[in-house]
Amino acid sequence: MAWTAFVEFSYYWAYWTLFEAMWIGMLWFTRSRVPGRAVCWIPGVRAVRRRACEMRVDALLAGLGEKGVPAADRPDRTQLVDRWHRFVAGRCAAVPFQATPLLIAWAPFLPLRAAPEGTPLASLWMFVALAGYGTVSIALMAADVRAVAVSDAAGLATTKAALFLEVLVLPGRQRSQDSALDTQAKAFRQLCRALRAQAKYTACEMPATTRERVRQDTERLIAALGHLHESYLLSEGEERSTAVGEMARLVSNALQHSCGDRDQRNSLVVVSAHLLADAPAPVDAALTTADPRWHRMLRGVGWLVAAAALFTGAAVFPSGGAATDMMAVMGLLSVAAVFPPLRELLGRATAGLFGTSMPSVEPGTGPHPPPRTEAPAPMATRADEARALCGSGPAGCPPCPSCFESH
Repeated sequence: MAWTAFVEFSYYWAYWTLFEAMWIGMLWFTRSRVPGRAVCWIPGVRAVRRRACEMRVDALLAGLGEKGVPAADRPDRTQLVDRWHRFVAGRCAAVPFQATPLLIAWAPFLPLRAAPEGTPLASLWMFVALAGYGTVSIALMAADVRAVAVSDAAGLATTKAALFLEVLVLPGRQRSQDSALDTQAKAFRQLCRALRAQAKYTACEMPATTRERVRQDTERLIAALGHLHESYLLSEGEERSTAVGEMARLVSNALQHSCGDRDQRNSLVVVSAHLLADAPAPVDAALTTADPRWHRMLRGVGWLVAAAALFTGAAVFPSGGAATDMMAVMGLLSVAAVFPPLRELLGRATAGLFGTSMPSVEPGTGPHPPPRTEAPAPMATRADEARALCGSGPAGCPPCPSCFESH
């Protein structure tokens, strides 16, 4: 393939990737990346694979009944089918949209050959460019997954809880190359992460006390599930069946609270309180409030990619006027979101532009405390004065008449 044709493919990839990055960033920032919300409005899409989802839900509810989970702790069939099917359909519909730039980048891979006329390095640069295109496209896919976890944490918890219950209650239906223990451990870790994300992002607009209570309930639920999961792995016979039943009841009750319609959900209850009466205390629960390092790295990479896309747009359209200036300013703000020194510099510049003074406190200096006023000493009585002048009596003795007579 000629270098000119490859550059043309690169332009197509860059335009699509710029649009996708802006779309994902806007939905992430506004917390509106809800899978299936727009897809299910398309005629015919609502019926795609819905029957298979209904069969899976029926089998799951029947398995929960066999494990002794009462009907009050089981999720509603209609709500679970709608929530699960919308989430899966929305994720599947996003795959072609996200894979298009990657396909555009790798489309000329097969006909690549050494360039004629003594220029063999052209193909090497093409391969380097393809590697970069693939890395950026995969990073955007990961950013979209993160945007879904931030925007629809309850839907993610519903999906992971249903998959974990399938592994726990219906182990024979799983088709995986891993062992049963590896599959269950993976499903359990994904469930715990989804529950923590649900507690964090569904209550992010609430007061601090409410957020802390939801976090504590979630950590107690995870601690109880961890204790039961350990008993399940290290026990046999009746004790193992009891651990499976209790664990299925806890997850089923949590699924019941998370699978409701997103537009009608008005409660932050994670699991029923009576099921956590004997739950063990969570271990190192305070460490779960901080974001993992890879979350912070992904957030920083997302801001930098958005800044690069905005600067590229401002350079491609140099005669855009106010739109070009706006894109450049937004790109600078995106970079400032990653680097605190630049953010502080922009804050000072903004304060100077609008005539406001930024409060600055030198190290070691601060607002002077109010002067301390000494408490007034109690007034000396006549007996104390007489005793001090006399000096004959011991401390604490009543004054004698001679003291008054001598002075």
